[in-house]
This record gives sequence, C-alpha cells and structure tokens, in this order.
Amino acid sequence: MNTNRMARVDSEIQTALSQTLTYNMNSKELEGVMVSVISCHTSKDLKHCKVLISIFPETDKEKKFYAIKNAIPFLRKELARKVNLRIVPELAFEIDDSAAYGANIDRIIADLHKGENNGWVVWTYKKS
Repeated sequence: MNTNRMARVDSEIQTALSQTLTYNMNSKELEGVMVSVISCHTSKDLKHCKVLISIFPETDKEKKFYAIKNAIPFLRKELARKVNLRIVPELAFEIDDSAAYGANIDRIIADLHKGENNGWVVWTYKKS
C-alpha cells in the first residue's frame, strides 16, 4: 500500500481516537485525566493498529490504562463511525514514556551543571 495513503490513514485514526478519548469517554477512572494519542502505526493490511498514548497525571497510570484497554470495543465502534474504512483495525494500546524519560535526562543534565554529580564522574577539559 502506498506510504502516503498509510500516513493519511494513521493520521485519521489518530484524530478520531483523540476526539473519542477526549469527548466521548464516560468512565469514572478517566475523569479529570488527559489522554493524548501520540502516534498510530497501522499494518499494511489495515487489520492491526498500534496506538501510543500518554496519560496525565501520572498517578494510578496502570488503572487508567486498564480502563482504556477495557474500552477498546467502544473505541473501535466509534472509529468505524468516524473513519471510512472497509476494515476497522484491532487496536493495541501502549503507554509512551518518552516524556518521563526526557524529563529524567534533563534532571541529570541539570544536576551535572550544578555540580551535583550523584556518583557520576565529571570530566572537564581545559585548553592548554
């Protein structure tokens, strides 16, 4: 399948899922929770779609993720209603932890600049 078409399909699925998770979810576990769809990767045969999501706030992330996984039949139904596809893909959700990973790297770099090496060996280079 054409890569441009696959990119458009992924974008349409991402938009539809974002709207559904933001406006149409009536779950007590997800009240006051912001769920962002980071990316979607659909297989070439359109039967499977891997969805990377970010959940904020971080407290009870597993419980919130479980609530989203339990809502997959509802999400597929809404996806079929919003996106015109012959085959509605099976959805597989994964949590994207790249923001937390990046924040940890930023914290380590800030500590190194402050001189708090926390066991790290800091090398300095002096031009002679």
